[in-house]
Amino acid sequence: MAAMTFYPVMTGVGVMAGFMSGLFGIGGGIIVTPLLVLIYPMLSGQKLPIEVVTGLSSAQGFFSSLVSFALHRVRFQPDWRVIRNFAVPMAIANFFASVHADAFSENFILFVFGLLGLLSLLVTYLFRKPVALLCNHPALSLPLTGLVLGVLCGLVGQGGGFIYLPVLISLFGLPIKQAISTSALIGIIGASGALFGRMGTAGDFLGYTGELVIGILLGGFLGAALSHRLDAKHLKRALNAFVLLCSIQLMARLII
Repeated sequence: MAAMTFYPVMTGVGVMAGFMSGLFGIGGGIIVTPLLVLIYPMLSGQKLPIEVVTGLSSAQGFFSSLVSFALHRVRFQPDWRVIRNFAVPMAIANFFASVHADAFSENFILFVFGLLGLLSLLVTYLFRKPVALLCNHPALSLPLTGLVLGVLCGLVGQGGGFIYLPVLISLFGLPIKQAISTSALIGIIGASGALFGRMGTAGDFLGYTGELVIGILLGGFLGAALSHRLDAKHLKRALNAFVLLCSIQLMARLII
């Protein structure tokens, strides 16, 4: 009988991803992918193949969002109108864009990374009040916004929590704690498709998933506990700082 291998560093990655997901209700792929590519090899001495990184990122997005939604739904009901009109179109667009992403050049993909970083920064820091045009016509504005963000995020292989959470709060006026619960459910919908698409290569990353999920559970509880304790003002400040860091990282990919 073959001995089981334990990957403690992967548990640490899961804790960090779960914490961010519990705190903000996002999948956390934008944090996990650099951790797996850059930090994990330094700490473990093992470089992960890209198919393992992408598979683990999909699994992490699903389980992080699932844990976050389970923890936040008890206190904050999601906005089901946003789920129907925004999340479903975004998930569909994300899926089709990710399928055809290989048709675009690396320079174009890098440009989209930079564009997403700039957009998330502008939405977070320039819009202090909801946009009346968007809020007054949600039946049209929510699906169109979801489609655009779905295409952009699908091209770069991201679920998009770092951009759609600020959009829902700053442009559509969702209260931040309801937006976090809604964002977690959006993450489940989007990550389900991504994870399902990776099932054919599950053998590549399945051996690491147990440790990752253990870390996600622990980090998720810690992040959600902090999210519930913080008032909306301080939570918004923490989110703004997180978006700033994500935006810098994305725009850096265009420059470096």
